[in-house]
Amino acid sequence: MNKADSMIGFLYEAGHLKRTPRAGWLLAGVPNPESVAEHSFRVGIIAYVIAAQEGANPDRAATLGLFHDFPEARIGDVPSVGKNYVRTAAPQEVIADQVAGLPEPLGRHIATLIDEHEKAKSTDATLEAKCSRDADKIECLVQAREYEAAGNTQLKPWIDSMLRAVATQTGKELANAALAVPPSIWFQDFAAKFGMPRAVGE
Repeated sequence: MNKADSMIGFLYEAGHLKRTPRAGWLLAGVPNPESVAEHSFRVGIIAYVIAAQEGANPDRAATLGLFHDFPEARIGDVPSVGKNYVRTAAPQEVIADQVAGLPEPLGRHIATLIDEHEKAKSTDATLEAKCSRDADKIECLVQAREYEAAGNTQLKPWIDSMLRAVATQTGKELANAALAVPPSIWFQDFAAKFGMPRAVGE
């Protein structure tokens, strides 16, 4: 394949993440859970926000968050209950195969992103990786709060787990705010300022 063909193949694989459900939510009784791609989109935004407050490079942190689950296009999203029984290749091994056909230095750059994010808990972790990892946890927490607001009552274990996992000061502040502030706050603020939208035909 030529360079353009290999890059298009990689982008088609990225699209598979739009059809890959976040399996943990099925355990919580969520009937139509978000996809891995939907999760990764907001992780990137949250990573940017955290990094900007923590003095890290927000562009780098957001990129780490955006790519962090790319290997799941091949290995799927194994829920916590399955990890005691299912062994998958390390994300670094999976991404090495995923980028093997890409031109240099593109493939190497993407593989480096996965490796950096995966090392977020190591002693030599970059601040951007720590922000990306916190963003991954905060996104799960925020999503749990949204599912909770929609009527799901089985999400406390997910919320408690994410609260314990956050490490940065900004991440902790966001986690506490997520518990106190309802998911509808942005729309409530809009409605208070501009009025509720009118029904069709009014």
